[in-house]
Parts: sequence; structure tokens; C-alpha cells
Amino acid sequence: MLQPGDSIVKEEVEYVYSGNSGKNVIWDFSNLTVENSYYLKYDTLNKSQFVGYDAHKTYKYHLSNDSLKLLGYESPLIGVEYQRPQLIMPFPLQLNQVYISDFQGDGLYCGTHYERTFGTIKIEADAEGTLILSEKDTLPNTLRIYTVNTEAILLNRDSSQNASGNIKQIITEHYQWFARGYRYPVFETITSSTYDNLNHVSTQQHAYRCKPEVQQILQDSINERIRINDKLIKSNGDNDRQSDDNDALDSGNPGFSYQLATNNNHVNIIYNLEHPAHIHAMLVDVMGTVHRELQQTNNPGVGYTMNIDCSSLRRGQYIIYINVNGTIFNTKIPIK
Repeated sequence: MLQPGDSIVKEEVEYVYSGNSGKNVIWDFSNLTVENSYYLKYDTLNKSQFVGYDAHKTYKYHLSNDSLKLLGYESPLIGVEYQRPQLIMPFPLQLNQVYISDFQGDGLYCGTHYERTFGTIKIEADAEGTLILSEKDTLPNTLRIYTVNTEAILLNRDSSQNASGNIKQIITEHYQWFARGYRYPVFETITSSTYDNLNHVSTQQHAYRCKPEVQQILQDSINERIRINDKLIKSNGDNDRQSDDNDALDSGNPGFSYQLATNNNHVNIIYNLEHPAHIHAMLVDVMGTVHRELQQTNNPGVGYTMNIDCSSLRRGQYIIYINVNGTIFNTKIPIK
């Protein structure tokens, strides 16, 4: 995990679909075009706190024996301090383990505008397998960590204008691939969707890699020994590369169409598929709280259904957020 004194280079590459969850997955992220690169550096503040710097922000962290938490961040436009810090990573984390945590903080935008941010983070080790970055970089024993962050931002929180009509929502899905023997994720994808009072504003998608050769030059004797031992073990046999058919998912045009139908406090997502796809749907309220979450994988076909039980929910406006093989769909719906 993050260590004070480290400096690393991340490359931003063309976005690629993260693939399905499960065991013995093969991810081929080779031959991706590099779009940009930037430096990350970490320095010590005190025994348990340190800061991270990139080209845009300064981050303040707290590191303990069982977790890494974000205490706040600052950029030229905004500074945020968390009264309830954001959980970044629990320790240890093994396949199928799930952690859920909430957070809350106050910020100052452009030096004059106050805001309050709060939400929920879900962290899950959802897949393991082999990651291919290039012809020479094939990394077995890779664990994928999936984080979904649902956040609400109340603007002018201390003024008389702090009504429910001035709220922004952000839904972020973050995948990180941690290869055995390396401190930092060797690959990441981020999808972030922004809403203004539940009306979709924009969706941004990015992918990053931190090459193994970059991490091998760090002062990291523990992971260096792990890499040496793994090479010795590998010489005695090949690793299992069964993909469990996860590589059959189409990461290009999802060939997805859908409609919503309401029936007796239930919302049905009725959809058609032209290609195999993994469907991840969430029902989110104006405060960024995830009330329902459904996932399923289907082959090409018509008339598939996801049923969302809304009988216990409060009346109001919600977002139906749907991720289909990395492509985002959004619909604002009323629950009556």
C-alpha cells in the first residue's frame, strides 16, 4: 500500500471495459494508446498521516493497521476536510470480501462558497485472474478491487438558500487491479457520472496503468522477494488461464435497449441485448444513497427483466443508473 517517499508515474491510456467478476479471469489490456502521463508523490506528515500529490490535487491520508482513509484534499478551486473520513482501502482484502462505509465533509469552493459532501463507499474484491499489459508483462495472481462511491454535495450549506433544490450527485465506479508482488495497482478504470438534482449532466471515463518496471525500482524489499519466489514457482509449472467465458463479453457497442415499467410499487427494467453483457443497475436517491443494487449477465436476447421493489422507499425522485459493459445509461424516475 501507499508508502511515504514513493514517486511513481501513471500513464493515462484509452478507456477499456473492465470485464466481468469471478475467478480465473483473463484481462487483456495490451496495445492501448497512451494519452497522457503524470507523477504521484507521497510524503510523511507524522507517524500515521501523510500527503499525496498529483498534477491537480493534494490529498491527506491516515494509515492504520487495518485501513487507509482519506482525511481531505485541496485543489486550486476547492478544499475539503472530512469529519468522517473516506475509506480508501481496508486491510487485508481477499476475494469476495465486501466493506461498506459512509463519509461526510465540509468544503470551500473558490474561497467563498461553502458546501457539505456526504455519501457511501462500497469496496469489494470481486475478481482474480491474470492481467496482460504487454507481450512481456503477463501478471498472474492479480486481484481486482471494485469501489462504488455514491456522493451528494449540498451547496451553500450554511446559507438560507440551503434547500433541497441545490444538490449535486456523483456516482463513481473505480476498478483497481493489484498484481502480486507490486505495491500499487498496475491498472485502473474510473467511470464518474454527475447529476444536478438527479438530472444527468455528464459521464467521464478514464483508464490508467502503472507499469511493473516503474514499481520495480521502488524501495520495496518485501514485494521484491515475492516476485523472486513467484518466478521460481512458475518455472515448475504453468498457471491456470481458464477464463470462465468472461472474455466473451463485448466491450464495444453494448447493443442495449431498455424501457421502464411501473407496477404496484415495483419498477421493471425490460431490456434487449445484441451482444453478451454484464448489467449492473442501481437505484439512487437525491442524497446519493444507493437503495437497490442488481447485477446479472446475459447472452443476446430480448425481454430480459430486472425487478426493483420500491414498496419500502420514500416518495420522491430517484436515478436508475445502469452500467452495461462499461457504457452508462441514466433515467430519472418518480417513486409515488
